[in-house]
Parts: sequence; structure tokens; C-alpha cells
Amino acid sequence: MHLSRPTGRWAVAVTAAALLTTSATGMASAGTSAGTGAGSDHRAVPPQHRSVLPLTQYVNPFIGTSAATTSGYAGNNNPGAKVPFGFTDFGPDMPRTNFNGSGGYLNPPDATTGKINFFSLTHLNGVGCPGQGAVGMMPASTPTAVASSSSGVPTGVPFHTATESATPGYYGVTLDNRVKVDLTATTRTGMARFTYPDAGSGYFSIDTRLNGNSNRSTEAGKLTPDHVSLDVSKDGRVLSGQTVAPAFCTPYGTPWNSPVYFYAEFDRPLVKSTEGAVNSPKDGAALLHYSLPAHDPTLTMRVGISAVSVANAKLNLHTENRSSGFEQTRKAADSAWNTRLNTIQVDRAADASRLTPTERARLVKFYTALYRVFGSPTVYSDVNGDFRSMGAERPYPTGVDTTGGIAPRRTANVADYSYVKPGGGKGGYTTHYSSFSLWDTYRSQAHLLALLAPKESSEMMQSLVVDAEQCGAFPHWVDASDDSTPMAGDNALPVLAGAYAFGAKDFDVTSAARLVKQSVFDPTSACNGNKSMTASEQYLRDGYYPSPEWSSSNIERYNSDRAAAAFLAAVPDSVRRDPKVAVTQSDLATLYDRAGWWRHIFDAANGTIATRAAPTTPGMPGALMPGTFHESTEPNYFWSFGYAWTDLIKAIGGKDQAVARLDRLFSIDSSLSTVPTAAQLNGGQDAETFYMGNEMGFNAPWAYNWAGAPASTQYIVQKLMDITFNAGRDGLPGNDDMGALSSWNVFAALGMYPTVASAPGLALSTPQFPAATVWLKNKPLRITTDGDASARPFIAGLTVGRTSHQSSWLPLCEVKGGGAMSFTLAARPTGWATAESLTPPSGPDADYTRSTAAGRPVDLPGRPGGR
Repeated sequence: MHLSRPTGRWAVAVTAAALLTTSATGMASAGTSAGTGAGSDHRAVPPQHRSVLPLTQYVNPFIGTSAATTSGYAGNNNPGAKVPFGFTDFGPDMPRTNFNGSGGYLNPPDATTGKINFFSLTHLNGVGCPGQGAVGMMPASTPTAVASSSSGVPTGVPFHTATESATPGYYGVTLDNRVKVDLTATTRTGMARFTYPDAGSGYFSIDTRLNGNSNRSTEAGKLTPDHVSLDVSKDGRVLSGQTVAPAFCTPYGTPWNSPVYFYAEFDRPLVKSTEGAVNSPKDGAALLHYSLPAHDPTLTMRVGISAVSVANAKLNLHTENRSSGFEQTRKAADSAWNTRLNTIQVDRAADASRLTPTERARLVKFYTALYRVFGSPTVYSDVNGDFRSMGAERPYPTGVDTTGGIAPRRTANVADYSYVKPGGGKGGYTTHYSSFSLWDTYRSQAHLLALLAPKESSEMMQSLVVDAEQCGAFPHWVDASDDSTPMAGDNALPVLAGAYAFGAKDFDVTSAARLVKQSVFDPTSACNGNKSMTASEQYLRDGYYPSPEWSSSNIERYNSDRAAAAFLAAVPDSVRRDPKVAVTQSDLATLYDRAGWWRHIFDAANGTIATRAAPTTPGMPGALMPGTFHESTEPNYFWSFGYAWTDLIKAIGGKDQAVARLDRLFSIDSSLSTVPTAAQLNGGQDAETFYMGNEMGFNAPWAYNWAGAPASTQYIVQKLMDITFNAGRDGLPGNDDMGALSSWNVFAALGMYPTVASAPGLALSTPQFPAATVWLKNKPLRITTDGDASARPFIAGLTVGRTSHQSSWLPLCEVKGGGAMSFTLAARPTGWATAESLTPPSGPDADYTRSTAAGRPVDLPGRPGGR
């Protein structure tokens, strides 16, 4: 989502046994490693217990902080300090350019210098619109350096990139004003250590009027002192107050800003100043001068944040980090990240000393991607369970300021939302989450979190249910406690369906089902006025949104309808029969049918997705017109609804035509000897060739599996990973979008992808590492190959467990309890999975628990068999 309208060989393979002989430092012993000649076999017995590998060393938080030269879009990641899913993301805010730099950080990949406007405590990971950037602050060694702007906070303090460093849970830089800045974090708190050049230079500024909307050169934010507050204790050891995070993606969504309360404690007192405005807070800003000892000219700050109150910010601080030292806090953050990263253990990561540069770069790309996946959604509730409700008065009350103000909201608590589980017993949740980029993350990130972090994923789904209970319907894009609509579709539905299918089931499924049914059948369904289904009456009557609505808006609606059917069919019978839900077989049949309405916008004469004019004759569709697409083109969007691929392929003339179309998209030929350029694989939103940098293209590489050419999937997935991703600052082909692009990378490296977002299965390609273990609820799934994919990129055979697996579709039920997947690779294309009888399942109501489409769908609970 950009929101721009207008080879080395593996030197040693560490076996599963070696992973179990882990030293106290977490480094696995290589004593039982196997050789890696051309015929080496990495397929070992899955480990029964999880070891701990030192994986944070392979994370580079600067990946995605510069723009890709091909698409022109930056990853928009921030290198700031945070812990997994942390509310706090403590890092720099720099000048941005249009939609690049929306995560707070933007610098060319080869830059040796840069400028930082301020440091702040909240950022959004990889977004296409500016937001957050709350509690702006900056240290300086002289008062004139701080007072260079009218607000009292410097505009663009220079630094040299050689002085920057970042690791999971830490960011550091030495500014050209000679102050060294070290930042770390816990879930709801930040910690800073400012090292000044001498005892007399301890200046520090804070301006609560600054936020993520003001990080464009010298522009001040729209906020006024009426929207913020700052209290400074007499000795300066406590700073507290309220600042504001900007409304996300205005004018596409909410007009509201959201509050961020803070409570900070400093370890030094103020000097008795005679410097005029120094130590005299005014209009929510202050320039403070701290007294530093000559032997240790450092100033340490601990700060808690909350969306509810200063009191809760203080509680968060005193609960999570009342007295820990900086290095202790940093070490705890690193440990938290290492635990998360160890949910996927690549064998070669066990011994960094034996890696070639190419091998290390692969690991850095992989583990940085996994790091970003665990970065969002973000915690939004306080340690006592309080959070700011999404319920808002609509229409807005007369006289309420909607340009720079904050919507009146009540405080909710997670304890307010207990429920009865379908099987009986009381359910609830402990943490409320925000930062849901639903259009982006329904493609793969939701699935990966459900696999690797099912507890947190379940609480995220519960958070969406609670948001919907508060605002009236499932939200569309959640930042803080507000809903916005920067993209088309009702995308909470595929997120719910995908997460549920992949193992996140411990939430209020009954309420979720009721709300899903409401979303797809009630034309008035809306979250704070943002309708679940735009132009609902017309869509339900005609089966499509007419021009000037985008063709892509129709595709998103069809995806949402399919997801609604899949979720409602998958929940227990008792949920469907619940009087508050009351889903019938007819309801499911209707939704499956609606998922096939893509035919209304298919131009059979040209074999393309089109759009239609509004009907002029009742009961007759309007005239076909050229398709219109948000942020991309028809060749990319064509493959964005994976459940319809078999019918789409038939509609364009068959598998040969489909392969030819895909070859044109990826700029390759049937010989699989052509190496496409980066520009051909990431051409940007106007390209007729592939656009890796945005979500609508994520599925397409796996479409070859349905077209009878799985070797082409195996070939192009590797080329995309090698050519459009790298380990540098420009290492992402587009916006990371809250981990969406990174989750594609992780799945692709493992040799699988959820092409049907609401189905319990995965399309297969070649694993990029010879051996890795994926931990699923502490059960190991061992994925191994008999060689290196860079030299042997094609699949010659696959064994799942002890059974030969012939299809390029893997039902999740075959591996959800762990097990082993053993690939045999080849240097040249093979006939694996090419037979017509091995075509993967396809269709709105297909049985995706089968490996192939052979036979008609079986009767499963909630599915009208044979549709």
C-alpha cells in the first residue's frame, strides 16, 4: 500500500542433532554436522526440543529505510528500538518526501550524512501514509542548537551514518551536535541515554506539538497548545503530559488525531538557569538544561506511554521498567526478539563464523523479514488492561474540532469483554492490539502470525472483534483507536478467515461470526460511518460496482465474500446455529456464488479484468469498459484472487495461455533461462510487468502451479528473492506495510505461500535453505532439501512425513502438528506436479484440505457439498 493516488555453496550443514547440543551462549555445536557435497542430504530427524540460536545478529533494522530504485518507493521502516508487538517504537524522525519516509526514517542507501528532526516514541512499520511520531524530543550541547526553530525543537540536526547502529531493541547515533543518543524499549516504555561532550552541555528539548505529520522539512504540525500539555517538575526529574498522534491517512480515513500520554523520569536535576526561556515550559514545549557530573556527563530517561492517561503511562513505566539499567533493558529486548526469531531456525545460522558473504546476506534478509513480521500489530492496552475505545459519536458533535482535535472517547478494559466459548467455558483476552493494516496483511502476514504466535494472533483477532463491537462493524485500517479507509474492501474478513484457518482460534468466534454475517448481508453495516460494503444496494443488485469505481474494488469485495463464506463454514456447528448468528446453508451458498461474481467484470473478448458502466436496462449489466486499478495494473491484479485461478485459466483459453501470460508478466520465457531485471520484476504501480513492491502481486508467482508449470513458480520465486530484495537500506522493493512484504519473503524462503488467503493450505515452491525447523506450538516442522536452491532450484520430489507428495498444494492439516517435509532438488526443470490430475484445488467452495482438485468437494460441516 503506497497510497499515492494520482552463490555460494553451504560450507557446513548443522544437523538436527547439532541443534540439540547447544552451549550456554546459544551457539549450536557443529560437531555432528554433515558435509555438503553435490549429493549431500540435509534431511534429518526433526528435533524434539527447541534449542536457542543467536539469531538477532542476523537482523539489520536499516533494511527498508531507503527507496528502491526500481519502484521508487521506500520500505518506510524505522530502525528504532522496540520489542515484539511493542506499543513503543523509540526512534528517529527525519524529513520525508511525499509518501516516502512515512515510517519516520528516510535516507538514500549510499548516504553518509542525514538529518533528524526529533526522536519520538511511536512509529508505524512500513506504512504508505504518515502517522504516529509522538512525543518529539531532541538533546543538544548548546542552547542555540535547540532554539533554532520557533517551537524550540531543532529542525534537522545533522548526523553521519557511520555513527548509527541498530539491533533488535536498540538504536544509537552520535549527532553532529556531539551528543550520543542510545535508545531501547519495553512494550509500553522507552529508555534513552544521552551522552554529552561535557558537564555543562546537558540541554534537552521536548515539544508535544510535534508528530508524524510535521516531519516534512520545516513544516510545523497542525496542532496548537489547546491539543497538548506538558508538566515539568520543579527539579526537572519528571516530565508528563499529553501529545497527539496524527489522524492516519487523511483525507482517506478518519479526521481525528489520537492522544498519547507520557510520564518520564530523569536521573539528573535541572541547573539553576538564568538563560531566559531555558527551564520555562510554554505552550506544550520546553528547553531544559540538566546538571551533569563531570565524570559522567550522561542523562538517562525512562518514559512510559499510554493512550488513556498520564496515570496509566506512569503505571506502565513503574510496572515494566522502574529501575533497570540501560544495558539490562537493552539485553532484555534482545532476548525477547531472539525468542521470537527462534520460532524458525535455519541450521546454517547456528555458526556465523562459517558463513560466506552470500550465505550471511541470505540469513540477514530472512531474519530481518521475520523481525518485521513480529513488529505489528502493536499492543494498545495498558498493563491494567485499559485502552481507548473505538466507539465514536456519529455524526460528529457540533463544535468539535475535527482538524487538529481528539475525538471524545471512553476508556474500555479488556476485562469488559469476556465471552462464552463455543464448547463451553469462559473466554477472554489480556491484551488489546492496534495498528491493523488489513488490506496488506490479509495476504500472508496474518497466516504467519497464526502459525508462529497463535496466542498473540488470537488476541489480535479478539481485538478486531472488540473494535467492531465498539464502532459498529469490523474496521478497515486501525491506527490507535480509529478506523480509516485508505484501501478498498472489507479486509478484516480475510484476515479473520486466514488467521482462523492457520490456527488462531482462541477468541470470541461467535461474535466474530455474527459480525462477519452482518458485514456481508447488512447494507447498513458500518464502523463509525465507514461502511462495510460501499454502494451495497447496487452491488447486491447488480453483482459489481460500476465505473467510476475501480475494478480492483470489485476484486477486493469478491475476496471478502469468499473469506466470509470460508470463515462461517469453518466455525463450529454450534456457532452457526446460535440465534445471534443463524447462518444457513443458503447463506453460505449465496456467498460462494457472490465470490464468483468476478465474471461480471471479466472481458471474455480480451481475456482481461474490466469494469462496467452502471446498468441502463433493469436486469441487464452495463457496458464493459477498460479496467481501472488502484496502485497497480490489470496484469498484476489479474492473479490477486487465488481461489478462482482454475476458472480464470479456462476463461482465457487454458493452461498454455495462462503460462504465456505469466511469462509476459515476469519477463521470462519457457526455457527458464532468462534472468529478468530488477526493473522488470518491480516496475512500480504503472508497470505492465510484475510489481513486487505492492500486495496485489503477491500471489502471482504461484499461479504457474495451477497452469501446469510449477517449475516456473520455483524459478521466479527465487529470482524475486535474489533480485528485488537485498540486505541493504534499499533492500525492500516497496512499503513493508506492517510486515506484509516481509511475510511474503519469509513464506517464499520456506517454499510455500497462502495463495488462497482464507483457505487452510499453501502453494509450494523451492525452500531457499537446505535445512530449517519451524516451531508450531512447540512441535517441529522440519523442512529439508538435498542441496542448495541457488544451484538446484527445481523440485524433483517431495516427501511429507513418510508419504510421497505429488501436488504443488499442501493442505495445512498435513503439517499443522509438525513433522517433516523433505525435498529432492534438480538443476533443471522436472515434471513434478505437472500432471493434469495433480492440479491444486480451486474455486470459491473447493475443498482445500485436499492436495488436488480431483473429484468434487466433499460434504464438510458448513459447506454445501458439490457446489
